[in-house]
Amino acid sequence: MFRLAFILLFLPTFAAADWSPRPSMFSYDATFENCKANPDAENLAASCEGAIANAYVLKRAVAWAAYKCFPESFATCAAPFEEEGLPAIAAWIAVDAGCDATNVLDLPEDEPLPADHCISIASDIMIDEGVVPLNTDISCGIDWIECGDITHINASFWAEQVDEITQDDPEFANDLQSRNREDCAGEAREIGSWAIIMDGLICEAERSAALWSDLAVQSAQDQ
Repeated sequence: MFRLAFILLFLPTFAAADWSPRPSMFSYDATFENCKANPDAENLAASCEGAIANAYVLKRAVAWAAYKCFPESFATCAAPFEEEGLPAIAAWIAVDAGCDATNVLDLPEDEPLPADHCISIASDIMIDEGVVPLNTDISCGIDWIECGDITHINASFWAEQVDEITQDDPEFANDLQSRNREDCAGEAREIGSWAIIMDGLICEAERSAALWSDLAVQSAQDQ
């Protein structure tokens, strides 16, 4: 219920606004793998959300530079990358790798960029090199489009991990996840802040991550 409400809440905003990067237009597979690397680590959900946010601001900067460059090739367009605090050489390497340079405006708005897109490849190179863009701020005002989107991505990821690790007993997972969503919704309403949906998603992520952690550690011990 939270996920559907969250998506519906922002559809009018996205439709009305001019193009701009947002968290849901990127994939975070490498980040997710790091999130799962230490199942017994503390604050898994919060740490993962922070990692997603860090990956996002870098991907956002690359996307902005690409948007400003188009239709010029990354190979000859350095200024927009430098303005974002990014090394243009990473973009050149992406071009040398034969990346897809399709204009972001021509790609589906509700799907992550293809893995072979120039933005995706250049971003991965820069993340591996530890590049940090000049602008690391994440919008979390009254519309909280960026921070809310990141929270939604994090909650969905941990819910999927629970589903995957309990695939031999899906009824158990569905029942527990349903109860968690109901409990989190109730807690969020009791808090009564301006971001009830986001508070609920944060709660869901924490519970799903904790459950996944317990199951993953137990599974490792049983082997």
